[in-house]
Amino acid sequence: MANQAKASGAGKQNLTKAQIEARQKAESLVVTNPSQPKQNAIIKSSPTLKKMFNQLKKLNDHFTEADSISLNTLTFNLHLKAMNEQKLFTLHIEHDEYERYLVRLEKIDKKINESMKQLCIPLNNRLSLANDMAKVMIEEKKLEQMNGIKPQETNPLMTLLQKEK
Repeated sequence: MANQAKASGAGKQNLTKAQIEARQKAESLVVTNPSQPKQNAIIKSSPTLKKMFNQLKKLNDHFTEADSISLNTLTFNLHLKAMNEQKLFTLHIEHDEYERYLVRLEKIDKKINESMKQLCIPLNNRLSLANDMAKVMIEEKKLEQMNGIKPQETNPLMTLLQKEK
């Protein structure tokens, strides 16, 4: 997951303190959901798959329960790849099955990449949602400040007019 989305800490150069606070608050609401990814029955039944799943889960704090399916798929495909690579290394290059294992490994690699993309999209969506929420919070604060400044209730000209009456 080399191309992960950046959290609020990445772009703080030109932001005011209020904007940084709003972004952090929005990210805490949207990105760092307290739910954790859950293992499916197949992953739970195998100690090696379970260990691999937990290692993947630790790679990113932003994974939530919504990422469970993609993480389970990624774990399973990584395990399949490891098993096929072991079998490939036992075969000689001129063996009949060697090519089939290479093709199979290419297909598994595509599945792994697809699972990783599926994990990346929800994270990017959550970060953009947090960014949008932060913008809304900042605008609300600006409106509150504008509403807080009350115009001068007594106009000097109005007081003169009232005195003349």
